[in-house]
Amino acid sequence: MRAVSVVSAIALSLLCMPLAAQQPARLQVRLATLEWPPYVGSALVGQGYVAEVVRDACARHGVEVQIDVMPWARALMLGLRGDYAGVMPEYRSTRREAEFAFSASFPGGPVGLYRRRSDAIAYAHDPSDDLDAALRSVSQYRIGIVRDYINNATFDRASYLKREEAASDSVNLRKLAHGRVDLAFADRWVAEYLLRTDPLLRGAELEMLQPPIEEPALHIAWSRQSDVAAVARPACDAGLAELLGDGTIEQLRKRHGLSSSP
Repeated sequence: MRAVSVVSAIALSLLCMPLAAQQPARLQVRLATLEWPPYVGSALVGQGYVAEVVRDACARHGVEVQIDVMPWARALMLGLRGDYAGVMPEYRSTRREAEFAFSASFPGGPVGLYRRRSDAIAYAHDPSDDLDAALRSVSQYRIGIVRDYINNATFDRASYLKREEAASDSVNLRKLAHGRVDLAFADRWVAEYLLRTDPLLRGAELEMLQPPIEEPALHIAWSRQSDVAAVARPACDAGLAELLGDGTIEQLRKRHGLSSSP
């Protein structure tokens, strides 16, 4: 009887082996990001809209994503070295494309120049018709930007602009509120979030010059030095296409307050 039991056990294990082999192995990747609420942040529900989009898209095709929050300069350095599989979210640019392989896109928000509401600063040209001419018309003003951020291709290569760097969007907007710069480049959703939640911006009356400069898409910037990134990228891209197609991304935008005018 014991011999029969052993044989039966072996037979059963052999029958189970093909089933086990059919279970797809989950690829695990680490992505680096920054505190950039309401898009992404350690204190946000699900780490924010971007984190939920990326995790859901990748999980649909067997990629498990761990997202670590850190200063942006450090995130870029670790992504470039391949210590992380990539960084996110990022705007697509010639500069970054030389350093990273970009994912498929997903929606971001409008970006532009913020001013103090009491100031009469305005574009002399519509930026949607001629952005270079619009920027030249405000070139006499000091414009705050965030160090190591990609902003807009035309804006970033406009050597005639007077730019002043800050460590973060919150510092940049505080400088604007206190008159240390005349304008500040920011994403609308980030600026509106900070104006609601940053105690040092309480009561600050800031607004975006209209119309916005553009509404750039967001991406995962995959490290060119990471072997796992090369495998994960097409899988996550397939998941992003599904999220866009089935309405999940729009649901996540609504959940995180990114789909209506402030």
